[in-house]
Amino acid sequence: MNQELPRVLIVTSNNFNLVTGGGITLSNLFRGWPHDRLANLHEDVLPDDHSVCRTFYRLTEEEVRWVWPFSLVRTWYGRKKQQALVSEGGPSGSAGPGWLSSLKRLIGDGAPKRARLTPALIDWVERFRPTLLYGFLGSLEQLTLTRALAKRFKVPLVIHMMDDWPAVLYRGGLLSPVMGPVIRHELRCVLREARGRFAICDAMCEEYEQRYGYPFHSFQNALVPAEWLPHARTQWQAGQPFVVRYVGSIVPDGQKESLRDIAQAVAEMRAAGRQIELHIHSPQRDTEYLRSLELPSEAIRIEGPPESSIVPRLLAESDLLLLPYNFDARSARYIRLSLPTKAPAYMISGTPVLVYAPADVATAQYATREAWGYVVSEQGQEAVKAGLTRLMDDASLRERLGRRAQAVAVARHDAERVRREFWRSLTAAAATVSPS
Repeated sequence: MNQELPRVLIVTSNNFNLVTGGGITLSNLFRGWPHDRLANLHEDVLPDDHSVCRTFYRLTEEEVRWVWPFSLVRTWYGRKKQQALVSEGGPSGSAGPGWLSSLKRLIGDGAPKRARLTPALIDWVERFRPTLLYGFLGSLEQLTLTRALAKRFKVPLVIHMMDDWPAVLYRGGLLSPVMGPVIRHELRCVLREARGRFAICDAMCEEYEQRYGYPFHSFQNALVPAEWLPHARTQWQAGQPFVVRYVGSIVPDGQKESLRDIAQAVAEMRAAGRQIELHIHSPQRDTEYLRSLELPSEAIRIEGPPESSIVPRLLAESDLLLLPYNFDARSARYIRLSLPTKAPAYMISGTPVLVYAPADVATAQYATREAWGYVVSEQGQEAVKAGLTRLMDDASLRERLGRRAQAVAVARHDAERVRREFWRSLTAAAATVSPS
């Protein structure tokens, strides 16, 4: 089949990496694809991982520029933002401290940007000779870039949606009356022009088909069971202490507030005499807000992201894993249709999973429907403490959840099956006639 695989130009904000959700998903979906038939055009600051793809082009301000009149203050704003980021120890999910955050709230979702094809970029793409364009979408510049590339090089386009950003982007702030219609128009154009439309889970596919009028196909992170099952749990006796673990980024519109609820609940339980610990493995920039709470170190342990090689063992050695989601309206709209990259890995570990989320979030519905996770859909520390107490005290429940989650992961997230369908869909899209 390798001789039939298209030459795929992958346009994403992230690169191929083994750190972020997008990078991991991208790597697992394309792992095994011929190296010389993959090229990645991206905006990521992380080092490129060459285990799957070896041809990269990082977009710069030459290709991605602010929309006028914001371009008039681009240099000044960029210098101020860089100074703020340095003072905070690196980039984060927010615009930065003080006036930068205030400016973002005022104008909505940041100054809009558009992408353009520079001679250097055109030359790089021409040398690669793509026969298919595949892209994650999530911003105006990604929309305009994918459309411009597809038109310039006359190659079919496949798009993949990870989060419901159309439901939140430029829905508020001073720019929303202008930028909201612009970005939704560009999205409609991309959807109309695409030869293939993918989403991250079944719930997103179903809603997007109703919302936009096109069929979507579900593809998410995929795992090789043989690489995970040797490390998985085989017994569910509670540890002393009982270790609750969260691994991954902490996003303001994702899990920031809900993880705070859990941390405070664990601290209260520890103070009341329960032998429980919460271990959080996230980038330092994501955890500063938790450190500022000054919760007792014997209850809350904050560490950096783990090396990818130890993740299977780390998850299996935990007593409980966390999938938290915020309950505020904006976060709920943004994440409601998403399935996090970490979910299949959590599931295949055999460690029980606590999903703390509104009941209509796709992950909560998936966990409830397939009985692979314990769902707490009531917001608040008391509800969290009740859920944690139940899971600590009921070994049979932990075993039932762990075994079921593992079975669902093997059945639904096996890389051999997922990649086969994903590659077949890309190949079929590449064979279609691209619109002129």
